[in-house]
Amino acid sequence: MRRTPRSAVLGLTVGALAAGGLATGAAPALASSPDVVVNEVYGGGGNSGATLTDDFIELRNNSAGTVSLDGWSVQYASATGNAWGVTALSGTIAPGGTYLVQEAAGTGGSTPLPTPDAAGTLALSGSAGKVALVTSTTKLTCGGTTGPTCAGVPGVRDVVGYGSTAAGGEGAPAAGLTNSTSASRTGGVDTDDNSADLTAGAPTPQPGGGTTTPPDDPPSDALDCAAATVPIGSVQGTTETSPLAGRTVTVAGTVVGDLQEGGFTGVFVQDAGDGNAATSDGVFAYGAAGDLALGDQVVVRGTVLEFNGLTEISPSTVVACGTGELPTATELPIPSSNQAREAFEGMLVSPAAALTVTEVHGLDNYGQLVLAAGGRLITPTEQAEPGPEAAAVAAVNAERSILLDDGRTANLAPANGVRQAPPYLTVDAPIRVGDEARLQPQVLSFSFGEFVLEPADGTAAGNEFTATNPRPTAPPVVGGDLRVGDFNVLNYFVDFPSEFGGGARGAADAGELAEQQAKIVTAITTLDADVLTLHEIENSAVLTPSTPYRAVETLLAAIEAEDGHDWAYVPAHEDTDVITNAIVYRTDRVTPVGNPEVPADLSAFDNARSPIAQTFDAHGEVFTLIANHLKSKGSSCGAGSDDTSVGGAGNCNGDRVVQARALVDFAAHMVQQSGDGDVLLTGDFNSYGKEDPIDVVTAAGYTDMGPALAPGEYSYVFDGGSGSLDHVLASPSMVEKLTGLGVWDINAVESFAYEYDGYEPLYAPNAYRASDHNPTVFGMEVAATAAISADRPFRGDEVTVTGAGFVPGEQVSASLPSRNRGELGTAVADAGGRVSIPFTVPVALPAGDQEVLLTGTSGETASTGFALRPLTEELLARLIRWWNDR
Repeated sequence: MRRTPRSAVLGLTVGALAAGGLATGAAPALASSPDVVVNEVYGGGGNSGATLTDDFIELRNNSAGTVSLDGWSVQYASATGNAWGVTALSGTIAPGGTYLVQEAAGTGGSTPLPTPDAAGTLALSGSAGKVALVTSTTKLTCGGTTGPTCAGVPGVRDVVGYGSTAAGGEGAPAAGLTNSTSASRTGGVDTDDNSADLTAGAPTPQPGGGTTTPPDDPPSDALDCAAATVPIGSVQGTTETSPLAGRTVTVAGTVVGDLQEGGFTGVFVQDAGDGNAATSDGVFAYGAAGDLALGDQVVVRGTVLEFNGLTEISPSTVVACGTGELPTATELPIPSSNQAREAFEGMLVSPAAALTVTEVHGLDNYGQLVLAAGGRLITPTEQAEPGPEAAAVAAVNAERSILLDDGRTANLAPANGVRQAPPYLTVDAPIRVGDEARLQPQVLSFSFGEFVLEPADGTAAGNEFTATNPRPTAPPVVGGDLRVGDFNVLNYFVDFPSEFGGGARGAADAGELAEQQAKIVTAITTLDADVLTLHEIENSAVLTPSTPYRAVETLLAAIEAEDGHDWAYVPAHEDTDVITNAIVYRTDRVTPVGNPEVPADLSAFDNARSPIAQTFDAHGEVFTLIANHLKSKGSSCGAGSDDTSVGGAGNCNGDRVVQARALVDFAAHMVQQSGDGDVLLTGDFNSYGKEDPIDVVTAAGYTDMGPALAPGEYSYVFDGGSGSLDHVLASPSMVEKLTGLGVWDINAVESFAYEYDGYEPLYAPNAYRASDHNPTVFGMEVAATAAISADRPFRGDEVTVTGAGFVPGEQVSASLPSRNRGELGTAVADAGGRVSIPFTVPVALPAGDQEVLLTGTSGETASTGFALRPLTEELLARLIRWWNDR
């Protein structure tokens, strides 16, 4: 079984960048084909209930002369992609004639195709895609969202886009295909507008009408160890597509990759070489059967084809001719382009550079890791301005990285099925982004647009990893008197899909919720914050309006049971979405000032979560905290908002800019309301550090405190790159009050397999992978304060001095500076940083103001004071007090 297509982990290929040249301008319009056009396209072949058993592409010659198709190809790519598959063509097509290309077959369908002129294995999507007729077999890289349109690309004779989302065709796309309809050209006309030229109707493939150029006569000798062979380099050629595609060949060599098991059903065979460094000396023999092992000397015969970009001999017949030594692994240069790697396809290789794990997302599904030379990759727009600068970073990232597979084709985590164990992982020994890979011998394969390292022995067992980025055992030390945290709780819902369907996005049932909650509570209590902004928590006001804060109340009850502190939440929530921001706090550490607020005009946040603001008093230090969650990059907001070019800021960048501007205005309103300029904007801005929404906020005077206080620490990993979607932005007056900031690296760098709904044998109720975002924590300097119970006592009176804002647990002494800091008493600050010290006013003090100084062992100080009357005045006052108290 072949692995089904999936998105490229890095989001773009080296080839796509090279073809696009980093330019984003439109290519010139394609002139109508002077002769051969794509006449009909069908993509429902083999589906259940399909009309035909196979997909097909039919060509038509509209010219008055015979056209040779030798060296031409038909190619297919997904609607928005630019990773093209190729079927090579040969032969001629007569004037007015058609040429039928049979493509992928499925398990359904009622009617077989007529005899075709050429055959390939391209699986055409029924809903949307694009087909190109090309006058070479060089794989295209145009089309989609990361490259130029295919119109105007040299060698493209005709291109058909179908389905509403198709990009890269001529004009507007034709209608999408179905199991029973194709896109067929009306009268063969080519006006450069697919929607006008092709109409939907029942598929009508014509029997092969072209004259196919016969391949070399198939070998007539018996297949044995003495059979005549050709060099594997002649099969591979110097380009992405074999010059011998469609022909039967016989090669000989050593088995250097044993992938007979695991779903690949074949072996990689490598010969001694043809003396040409531009051609690979290895090839995949699909369908190889028998008890083959590494080092076996074999002779292989079969037809050459390209399967998802990998040159194969398929199906192959193999004869074993003894056993020998494995060739020395060839050094694979990394960084390198796809073009450079093509010369090593199918060979036993050893990466030339030390490789670092930069992405673990595919580990849970396909047993795959993305590795990179030179350390982990950084998201382009985290370190460079969107556009050409970030595109240049993306190009370098693509050349620095390569995919490592486990030798299996199975989806380890099927949507409806039993999960399988991902490779490498144990409960306490994860593979984390930043770890160093030490690999066993690998063979270089190619699949779905990217080169892949496959284990030579077909198993992942020999690969090892050094924990150069080990799990942190404690949260960051950030100093200060108050700890403020920001935590994405990964769709923490206390209601379930069984009742609310897709409106409940979290745990499937009470058992999953218990596991999710255990991890979140462990993480939050260990983070030891005094105030927290939360994101992706159930908005119970939408799901269960009668209990609008049920989710946050449930979570706080679990936190209180764990840490023993009293917690409260700010009574505000998102208006329409099923997830909301929230602000929670320890009641002994801060006090709310006034009511929480949301923006009066929420129109900017229609597709995001409403910001929530609350002003707090931390023992005299007043500040405002605003929790945010801007629109995600996960879905389109339209051409006027999306920035999906190479090096762009992704979907909905324009919407996030509008939201950032509204947030700045809202923060200004909160300053006016509170009368204090100390403001902190925290949360998931869904924007990396160099993107426009962050620019909007920093242009308003705010400082992004992550890069300022914790450079090189990141909250998120996506598409192989590390960056921060989550930010702490401080107003000018607040910047100097932050004593430190840290990103607690417990989530984003670890596999989904460790989540509450991951691979169950790896679950543990610890903090690791409690979410997909790393939490952030920062320290705030809170000035200590002091007060006294009587500001005009008599000498000898008992008074009490109280203090707040000291370090919990530290010893605080009270003294009189006027008496050479004569000590009045000591006390230990409680968990809230408060002290209370009673003392007797010394009788020998002179008249006038007397300062009382509180000093903590940490160096924190605060002062208050009292005033003493002259002795004669005090005696008179005492007499009056005695008379009144009689």
